[in-house]
Amino acid sequence: MRTLVFFGATGNLFTRKILPALATFSEEQEFTVVALGRRFKDNASYRAFVAQLLPRPSPLLERLTYVQGDLENPGELALKISPLLGDGPLYFYLATLPSLYRDALHCIEALAQGRNPKDLFVALEKPFGRDERDFLALEESLRNVFPEEHIFYVDHYLGKGTVQNLVVLKAENFFIERLLSREFVQEVHIGVFEEEGVGERGVFYEETGAIKDIFQNHLLQLFTLLAVDIPPLCAEDQKECARFFFQLSRERARLLSQVRLPESHEVQLGQYAGYREEVRHPSSLRETFFFFPLFLDTERWRGVPFYVASGKKTAQKRSFIEVLFHSVVTPPNRLIIEIQPEERIDLVVSVRKPQRELESTPVTLNFTYSGAFQASTPEAYEKILHDFLHHDRTLFPDSSFIQEAWRLTDRLLENLKTHPPAFCRYREGMLTPEILFREKRIPDEMCLG
Repeated sequence: MRTLVFFGATGNLFTRKILPALATFSEEQEFTVVALGRRFKDNASYRAFVAQLLPRPSPLLERLTYVQGDLENPGELALKISPLLGDGPLYFYLATLPSLYRDALHCIEALAQGRNPKDLFVALEKPFGRDERDFLALEESLRNVFPEEHIFYVDHYLGKGTVQNLVVLKAENFFIERLLSREFVQEVHIGVFEEEGVGERGVFYEETGAIKDIFQNHLLQLFTLLAVDIPPLCAEDQKECARFFFQLSRERARLLSQVRLPESHEVQLGQYAGYREEVRHPSSLRETFFFFPLFLDTERWRGVPFYVASGKKTAQKRSFIEVLFHSVVTPPNRLIIEIQPEERIDLVVSVRKPQRELESTPVTLNFTYSGAFQASTPEAYEKILHDFLHHDRTLFPDSSFIQEAWRLTDRLLENLKTHPPAFCRYREGMLTPEILFREKRIPDEMCLG
């Protein structure tokens, strides 16, 4: 039987995102789970904690074994875990702080001794390292234990139905693929906005910041999926689809090498007002917000600004891509790909008002899964866990994309270090995407003096 070993099984990511998906998934699949953490002393107290988090009874509880341990002593932890592992394939999932990945891998190396590498798989959460150099060192460490095709880099945005649908939307609708170019597009907005703050992730955020946490992965994934040239979609043949996604991934990596970064005066960084108290660092300048344009030096997109933004403690939780077309009307025609809170695709066009001559008004042509198919899409982590256990890497970023994303991010951060941009400590719960993308900055009245 397959065994899943989760590092960080008492953390925020595991309990909020992975655990509910794992519980749903356990109703259809056979596996056992070893959960590693420091918070609980024994298996009974951890199971009681998990039972409170699940909305209904689940077979997961009976398959779950908890091990308390510290990654500072990876050899000792491996001795505790080893008796719990069967003879079947092992799936390791790193849902802990990236700074602990090296220690986790030391533990995994001890557990992998004497096992066939064909039976060893690993998934790990972003950010993948601290910079390009650190990522390459991480990748080398991973390949010392796992075959390359058994390494799964997790970006949960790629598990979302609407993000996957963006590929189909472009590949199977030639007129949309044709419209997405400088000939028709005025500018593009890509945003990830959150109502909550850093919460229990204060240590992680002080290590990372918004640019490494969101821009280097989520935003660059969305940016390249929208901007890349996509060939006609593969047929149902699995090998053909694998080649399609491999080619697409390499093209997206190549696209990142053609990005022109913004000048420092085009960048605004920010930090929400209560951040320093939350992380207990009274002089922290760690960014929880960024806004700037990217430009692509390609024939298709030359001159079109892609404005990217992300912020915590904003007025609403929302992630989206908005394409503004050259237009003779105000507001302009738009294509909106909404990722959260509701997965949907809207096309805003102008039509004639009833009982009027030729006076127009904007209307929205809308697609949602619930409306079109009377069904919702699976949660992103259900798709991620399914593909991980079935060895399907098509929706996982490959190492070439991650390396190029880090190379671009490293250049950006070095530029901002040399030429510091405007910095705003902003009031909480006020900033909206509409205000930001209209003003192209946080308005002065929302910044503290």
